Amino acid sequence: MPLPVPRTATEITSAWLNEVLPEDVRDGASIVHAGIQIIGEGVGFLGEVARLSLTYDRPAAAAPASVISKVPTANDGFRHLGTTLGLYQRENAFFTFAAAETPMRIPRCYYLHGDPSTETFALLLEDFATMRPGNQLASCSIDEARLAMEAAAGLHARWWNSPRLQDFAAWLPGAGDPYFLFLEVAFRQAIPAFDAIYGHLIAPEVRQLVDRFADDYQRLVEGLAADAVTMVHGDYRLDNMLFGQEPQDPPLAVIDWQLPFRSIPQWDIAYFLAGNFDPEVRRANQVDLMRAYHEALCKNGVTGYSFDDAWRDYRKAALVLIGYMVTGAADVDPETLNDRGRELMDRMFSRYAEAVFDLDSAEFMQ
Repeated sequence: MPLPVPRTATEITSAWLNEVLPEDVRDGASIVHAGIQIIGEGVGFLGEVARLSLTYDRPAAAAPASVISKVPTANDGFRHLGTTLGLYQRENAFFTFAAAETPMRIPRCYYLHGDPSTETFALLLEDFATMRPGNQLASCSIDEARLAMEAAAGLHARWWNSPRLQDFAAWLPGAGDPYFLFLEVAFRQAIPAFDAIYGHLIAPEVRQLVDRFADDYQRLVEGLAADAVTMVHGDYRLDNMLFGQEPQDPPLAVIDWQLPFRSIPQWDIAYFLAGNFDPEVRRANQVDLMRAYHEALCKNGVTGYSFDDAWRDYRKAALVLIGYMVTGAADVDPETLNDRGRELMDRMFSRYAEAVFDLDSAEFMQ
């Protein structure tokens, strides 16, 4: 009988790893010990991530010295959100159906499991141990931001208006799908909690946009499926990026694929620029970074999409950040987060609000 799938990182054993990791990954050796280090505490809201340092029963030069495990978060609010929206299933589907065709550097998946009936999900992934994790609170250099923008352009160009996106429709939602209909209901229900917890961070003129967004929700979300549709990462922020430090490292790797969906590409761009930089830094650099992104799109084969088109869609996508911050804020009690998690939520939402106002995104509302 197979060993049960661990529900937390601390339940992972060497016996289970030997059972689920293919023999060729282990280079024919057996794992005799797995040291467990929880990483990214206060960083990821939907999953518990750990580094497993592996000891083998004999030399195994081709076997990984460590792997990354990922299971659902222990936070009841976010675990319920991830399960209800099928986000854990979506990450498994991404690695099954789309990872091999994704041009940016992503971790190799050694093992995946998903059983919605028992709410058990698990991934074992390649560990980029020598790379430096991004930090959304600390932000990054403009050169690193440009690297992230150009990598996003490669992803977006690969799936730009691709008929293959319909092949993924069962797991990759788009405007009009039940996923977004559910989010509309969740958004409306979340407004009172958002006001109570985060209302003090939001200027009155931005708060007025929340009610207008609620009145115009479906039309605005459908605007994310206008002229150009692609696969977006959906959670494109520095906490989900790693930067190369050693000669063998790729310049950038992108992790956490629970939230991809079909949308205009600028969802990732608005989310990245608005959420990862203080407003004055974003204002000073967003035009140059958008030009770098647009040039990379063109180099990757996208045609008929001008810089003005890209800038319009950036402003339009920023508006939908209102939906993200209201719904996300109400799904978890801040008292259950550690200090970093609380600071990250506060900083993200205040940055989003300023971006929506700066970019005059309300122009796209009725």
